[in-house]
Amino acid sequence: MLGRILVVDDNAMVRESYTELLRHRGYDVMQAGDGEEALKVIRTSSIDLAIIDVMMPVMGGLELRQVLQDKAPGIATILVTGQPDKVEDLVDDDPDFQTGRVAMLYKPVHPVMLLAEVDKRLMKVMGMR
Repeated sequence: MLGRILVVDDNAMVRESYTELLRHRGYDVMQAGDGEEALKVIRTSSIDLAIIDVMMPVMGGLELRQVLQDKAPGIATILVTGQPDKVEDLVDDDPDFQTGRVAMLYKPVHPVMLLAEVDKRLMKVMGMR
């Protein structure tokens, strides 16, 4: 198995499309519809990478990322947003983006771009173990 990925998005169609693409590539993929559901999955499963939508109800992606940083720092993160102007400063100022621990993709995400980022993040995080 190449790695275990958690896809977190409140849009079921997006979750399913990412999941199908990643499973076809050989990844073990789990899903969550919001940040709180994602935390439940993380408590019971070993996750290598989380792909997280920034704008979600209940607990948004930025809040979830912060919780993951504190409670599960070994999980690499790809944030996905359809509103790049709302996260521009974060990407410029956050050292995790500079070191490659976290990546940002903008919707609509091209499948080739998603797979490239997933491969890159997993190589980094799995190489550190």
